[in-house]
Amino acid sequence: MHDFQTKGYSQYGARMGRVSDLPDNYAGELTIRRVPIDEDGYDPGGAYWGTGNPLFCIADAEGRTHYIRGTGDGTSAKARFPLATWAPSDPTNEDIADMTAAYIRAALWSTNDESDESGGEPLDANYSETDLTPKSRAKMAVDCAAFARDNAATFAAAMMANPAQGWAEAGHDFWLTRCGHGCGFWDGDWPKAEGKALSEAARKAGNVDLTVGDDGKIYAYP
Repeated sequence: MHDFQTKGYSQYGARMGRVSDLPDNYAGELTIRRVPIDEDGYDPGGAYWGTGNPLFCIADAEGRTHYIRGTGDGTSAKARFPLATWAPSDPTNEDIADMTAAYIRAALWSTNDESDESGGEPLDANYSETDLTPKSRAKMAVDCAAFARDNAATFAAAMMANPAQGWAEAGHDFWLTRCGHGCGFWDGDWPKAEGKALSEAARKAGNVDLTVGDDGKIYAYP
């Protein structure tokens, strides 16, 4: 290893990685989280890691940490510290926007327009997100943000175990599960344990109904 790496600096002058001060085989309470790395190889705090395998941080209650590069599902980090549990990771504004957009799409295609004389076509046949009242649109966004944040640790574990499941899929399945449709978090796409937990949380959130008002706008109730 080059000397600049052992001393914690990259050849470009940025700090290389971070100091790991958590003892190996630590048996106390631990959390694990994935550390986001940008396209240039830096974490949110400005430490340089380079690009490559995903980065994970294991931490104890006192703030001591250990950093591990590994596979996308976190199995290598969990193998090193098997007692670690996934830490909540607050979704970003972009994550919530993706979730909300998919939630609304699912709501429109899975709800029939009972005011339609043809017998009830799906709302998305004749309407779009722009036809939601501002209050209804805002309420749907608030619901998605609250669900994402309240279940952040479960989502973190699920998305590590199956990277194909992201925030758009979360929004889609949140709507379908809370409204009692024939698929959702529980149908096998999400890891079994996390899918069950997310299903229970979504059902507790309660049903939502969409209706078309006399003004041609879509209202969400309650």
